[in-house]
Amino acid sequence: MSANPVHESGFHSTRFDRPTRPESWRILLSILLPTAWLSLTLLYVGFWAPSFSLFQSIIIIIVSIILLAGVLAATWVSFGLRYRFGSA
Repeated sequence: MSANPVHESGFHSTRFDRPTRPESWRILLSILLPTAWLSLTLLYVGFWAPSFSLFQSIIIIIVSIILLAGVLAATWVSFGLRYRFGSA
């Protein structure tokens, strides 16, 4: 058992001998993007959706969720691959 509990949990960097933390822009993006998505979705439903059918509105919302998830996944996957969390 080492004196540093961070290394025992697997949350460490292979490049540095200190715990890694994500850059603040990743955290900020993870907060702001869903907030902006929810705001724009509510505006869409309130003002632009009446000209589309229900099916078209549902498809637009599903596609926007997929795009949001893709952008957030890309930002966090690049961080995870860089530091290889979970590997010894």
